[in-house]
Amino acid sequence: PPPNLSFHEFGLHQNEDDSALERYQGRIDRGRLRFWGLRQARPEQVQPVRDFYNWWQENGGDRPPFILAFVNSASGNQSVSQAIKTQLSTLLGHEFSATGGGQVYLAGSVCELSEVRTNPRHVRDTIRDTKRQISQLRFLVCGGDGTVTWVLHEIEACKQEYPKLFPTLQEEPPIGVVPAGTGNDLARSLGWGPKLKKVAALVDYVQWTLSADVVPLDQWQVVLTFDSAELADCELSVPPAFREVVALHSHNGKKAFEGYFQNYFSVGMDANVTSGVERARQSCLGRLCFLIGLGKTCYAVQGYRTGACLCCCAPKLSIQGGKVHLRDGRSAAAAVGSTSEVAREVSSLRQLTLLNINSYASGRVPLSNTELARSSPSDGCLELVGLRNACRFGCVIAGGTTEVIARPTSMNFVLERGEAMQMDGESWVLPVGCKVEVRWHRQVRMLRPPTCPPGVWTGRQAPGFW
Repeated sequence: PPPNLSFHEFGLHQNEDDSALERYQGRIDRGRLRFWGLRQARPEQVQPVRDFYNWWQENGGDRPPFILAFVNSASGNQSVSQAIKTQLSTLLGHEFSATGGGQVYLAGSVCELSEVRTNPRHVRDTIRDTKRQISQLRFLVCGGDGTVTWVLHEIEACKQEYPKLFPTLQEEPPIGVVPAGTGNDLARSLGWGPKLKKVAALVDYVQWTLSADVVPLDQWQVVLTFDSAELADCELSVPPAFREVVALHSHNGKKAFEGYFQNYFSVGMDANVTSGVERARQSCLGRLCFLIGLGKTCYAVQGYRTGACLCCCAPKLSIQGGKVHLRDGRSAAAAVGSTSEVAREVSSLRQLTLLNINSYASGRVPLSNTELARSSPSDGCLELVGLRNACRFGCVIAGGTTEVIARPTSMNFVLERGEAMQMDGESWVLPVGCKVEVRWHRQVRMLRPPTCPPGVWTGRQAPGFW
């Protein structure tokens, strides 16, 4: 097979102005940040971080964790991203001495993500070089869910190239998140909050990164397999998080793409709406709607335009045979290690969603409290939910819950026509049908902010989920 290319080496072949690629490479959305939120932290606000390092020095022990922060200061709203990079550089540029004097250490450093446009291996090489010098290492990713997926992939690629640097899972640096993307579902679930509100708040994020708990998280693989003959007459556009697997099906006239997710994967109504909103945001009117705080209005308009609001006459998902094939993690057969698949009827559904965490569509929790108690982000199972009509979809978006159909450890189905898909908030529309396979990939390490002082959890999202 060909060399294992970075997601970004594949992404660099796309249009440089592609907003999806920008989001994936750490584009920082302004969100709630206004000009008064761009001020750097005052000395008295930074003092708690200095006190933490002084306490660590006085109480002995190993040096505190080294924080490697990832920021793209050349994308999105550059006044915001530059202010964030300056603040992190100030915080992580602090020097402290080892116990008893002697060697002087830095608190951390900043990795500029925009350099991948000139050097696709920049992130991977930075991880390698930092890991070679420092064992106690923690990452702080400034961006959205897609940017976290990118850094996780680069860790995995670095691990494959330099296995001696990562002999066990415990050697992989855990990741914290500064929520600077659009949905920020992973950050919401972990307790990093829905959105960065002011640059000075980065002091808290650095404190949380130093004292956060390491928690496991399942990462899942999605493989889309197309008939090459059908693709010949149309243009296929997939997100930067996907890459083509050249050697997998090339011998039998197939074309396959693989991608990874941590939050959720969905087919149907929600993906249609999100795709419409992303297209609208490329227009002046769409950008204006979000700029003046009318983003929800834009979602409502796109829900009407894409047909998500239709109840009776809307087409169902074009799943072949009206069934999905899965291995149910809560069945007795699965408990004894059976590899057999079972078929589940889904012919009446307009949306099919696989959930891995307790945050969906910018903070919604579609699971009931009973189902949440049975769920875990690291149990090797997904929660499969389905929506039959626009009323159920609106109920979930408004904060309601829905029933769990199954808890699969893997699943596959065939789409007979092109459908809209969404993965961790990134949506796209397929021109033709394909086979969809979802399976467990690996477990990764994340950082959950401490509960005292508390992180930022809201509603039914709580630290106990992790």
